[in-house]
Amino acid sequence: MRSTSSGRRGLALLLCAALAVEGAGTAAVAAPVAAAEPCLLLKYFAPSVSEGSARERMAPIPDLLLRDLEVRWVSPPAAGQAPQGKELFPEADDASLERISARMAEVHRRMERMETREAAALLAEAEGEARRFRLTGATRPFFAEIFLRRGLLKLWEGDRGKAEELFARSRVLQPDFSPDPGLFSPAFREAWKRAGERTPPEADLLVQSIPPGASVHIDGNRVGTAPGRFKVPVSRPVRIRLALPGYQEMERQGQWLPGDSESIESVLVRDRVATLGDLLTASPEGKGTGPLLAEMAAGAGAVRTALMVLEGRDGRSFVSVFSSAGGDSDPVFLGRFEWPEGVEGAEEAAGRAAKLLKGAGWPEKKERAGGGGAPWYHNWWIYLLVGAVVIGVAAGAGGGGGGGGSSGSSTGGIGVSF
Repeated sequence: MRSTSSGRRGLALLLCAALAVEGAGTAAVAAPVAAAEPCLLLKYFAPSVSEGSARERMAPIPDLLLRDLEVRWVSPPAAGQAPQGKELFPEADDASLERISARMAEVHRRMERMETREAAALLAEAEGEARRFRLTGATRPFFAEIFLRRGLLKLWEGDRGKAEELFARSRVLQPDFSPDPGLFSPAFREAWKRAGERTPPEADLLVQSIPPGASVHIDGNRVGTAPGRFKVPVSRPVRIRLALPGYQEMERQGQWLPGDSESIESVLVRDRVATLGDLLTASPEGKGTGPLLAEMAAGAGAVRTALMVLEGRDGRSFVSVFSSAGGDSDPVFLGRFEWPEGVEGAEEAAGRAAKLLKGAGWPEKKERAGGGGAPWYHNWWIYLLVGAVVIGVAAGAGGGGGGGGSSGSSTGGIGVSF
């Protein structure tokens, strides 16, 4: 390895020191910063402001606030009805099937003895037992026979129309069944034939909501609005969900058979976000909102909560800003300002709101590693490095004009010896 002069050795040490200091500086800058606090931002507007105008104005506020606050926004907790268990309609086990079969055998004996009242009661018990379970290949024959024998009882009573209706329900469940002339009377076979000429019955539901107007979803597909009548599948359990803005979603799981008709009426409950808005309308100072706000923050995993309320007065728009740092205490009113006019109104409003929140202890935005740093000409080590290069050039020039070594002349390169 080629040796260096003492001047060049000093230069090498200077460069190494500069680079080492710079490395330490950049490592310090690159050190991980504290994670942004999870916070909840709730935006409301008073009835004096149109919904369209409020949404247009407030939509960019969350992103704009992040320019000044070291936080990350979390979503309000979902406040829907607890979903029902997946096994609400389990498959029938052997013991249950044996109980239903024993009841149907007793129905057969009672009908042979023309004990119609007792047979009807046993049929109701058997149907109630079977409806507890999922419609499968094991339970379908029982339902088909239950409807057939109920129809036969109606035929004996002289109610031919009701008998044909029940026979039609049985035919849907056992489409391949053909009554044996040796076992069934001509009157039965004729009623069975007319039942087959009817439109196959479906399950029909009348769905109502209080208040009305909730969207109705069946197995995740929107099918209309309550109140309304809807057809549901009869081959499996289905989920019916009602959704209305400002209210908790209601969900019900059910299983309906061919020809079933039922009325479902659901009273919807205001969700927590809407309830908080109602409280703010009743008390613009935020009194009485602390417990509900604390519940929402805990559900969302938020450390702090900010509320911004947009309201109109005498043709002008104002924003009230509240802050809550946890606990059941009511939020603190931080201030109110008029919504700035112009295309940059949202930016200015966000800046004023951020200033109020920072004054209430919200974390201020910090410089992040690798971004937003000082320009290169503000780094002292750049000037040190340039100075070192100049010194090196001068030293090289001086060494080239000195003593005569065997190499004849210097190349002017900077050699570093380790």
